[in-house]
Amino acid sequence: MTWRELTVQNFNSLERKIVVDVRSPCEYQIESIPAAINIPLLSDEERSLVGTIYKQEGEMQARRRAVGMIAPRIPLIVDRIMAIRKPRHSLVVHCWRGGLRSEAVVSFLSVVGIDCFRLTGGYKAWRKQVVETFEKDDYTFETIVLDGLTGTGKTDILIELNKQAMPICDLENLANHRGSTFGALGLAPQPSQKDFEARLWCLLEKCQADTLILEAESRKIGRLALPNFLYQRIKSGRKILIEAPMSSRVARLLEIYSRGIEKANVIQMVEKSAPIKEKLGGKKTRTLIERLKSDDLEGFVEMLLLEYYDPLYAKHLALSGPFELTVDSQDPSRAAAEIAEHLASTKASSSKNTIINSGR
Repeated sequence: MTWRELTVQNFNSLERKIVVDVRSPCEYQIESIPAAINIPLLSDEERSLVGTIYKQEGEMQARRRAVGMIAPRIPLIVDRIMAIRKPRHSLVVHCWRGGLRSEAVVSFLSVVGIDCFRLTGGYKAWRKQVVETFEKDDYTFETIVLDGLTGTGKTDILIELNKQAMPICDLENLANHRGSTFGALGLAPQPSQKDFEARLWCLLEKCQADTLILEAESRKIGRLALPNFLYQRIKSGRKILIEAPMSSRVARLLEIYSRGIEKANVIQMVEKSAPIKEKLGGKKTRTLIERLKSDDLEGFVEMLLLEYYDPLYAKHLALSGPFELTVDSQDPSRAAAEIAEHLASTKASSSKNTIINSGR
C-alpha cells in the first residue's frame, strides 16, 4: 500500500471520494473544498507557533517542532481517517499547498496499509482553478432567468423545477440568504465568499444541460458577491416573468418569515434600515413599525411591499424585459410545469429551424 499524487484535474474526475482536509480549524472555516472533512494535524495555536519558528529559526527547526507536536496524536488521526472511509471511495488528503502536513498524513496512512492520494498543490491549487474557470466562462449552457416582484415565489418554482429534473441553480440557497433587506432573518450565517464560490463551481461543473434556470439576483446576495460572469449572464439571459396577486405574496412571505423569527429583531431592522427610512419617510416608517407592534402582520407585509419593494422592483423589471413568458405562481408545481413545457417547445422549434436553415 502506498500514496500517490493526484492533480486537480484528476481529483475533479473522481466520482467517489472522501476528502480529508488536514489544515487547522480556522483555515478550514474560512475556505474549504465542499464536502471535505477537517481532521487537523495542528491546532490554530500550534500552526501559528510553527509559522513563527519558521520565520525566526528556519525550516528545519519548524519541522522538528511540528513533528514533536504531531507524533503523540498520529494514532488518533489515523483512526479518525479510517473511521470515515467508504468502500469503493478514493481517499484524498490535502493541506494548504500540498506540503509537509499532507505529506505527513499520507505517509502515516501508507505505513498502516491504507491506499490514498495527496492533492497536488493542495487547496491553493483547487481554489486557483475555480477562479480561472469563472474568468474564462467556457460554460455552454444558456441562462433562463425567473424574474418578478418580491414574494411571487420564484424560489418555490425553482424547487418544483428541480423535482421535475430540470437544471436549476438556487443561488439564494447556496448563499444562505433570501436576497432582500430581511433575507438573513431566521437563517444561519452566510458562508464565506470563497466557500460560496466553491459551492457554485461544483454545481456548475455538474451541469451538462444546454440551459440553466435561476432566479434574477442583484450583484450581491446579502454580503456575498456573484461572480461577474454569472451576473452578466443573468442580465443578458432569457427572461420569464413570475406574477402573483398581493394576497398570495403576503401569505407566502408570512409563511417564510414567521418561522422562529423574533418580532423585536424585525422592528430593530426596520428602525436601523436607512434605505427603508429614506424611501418611506419618517411618518410611513412609524406606521410600518406600529403595524408590526400591534401584530397586524398582513398589514405590515403589504405596506412593505407596496411602499418599499414594489417601487424598487418596478424600475428593475422595466429594464429587464422583454419577457418571453408570464407565469402565475399561486400553484408552484403548475407554474414549473408550464415553464418546462415552454422551454421544451422553444427548444424543439429552435432545432427544427436549425435543420431547415442547414438545408437538410
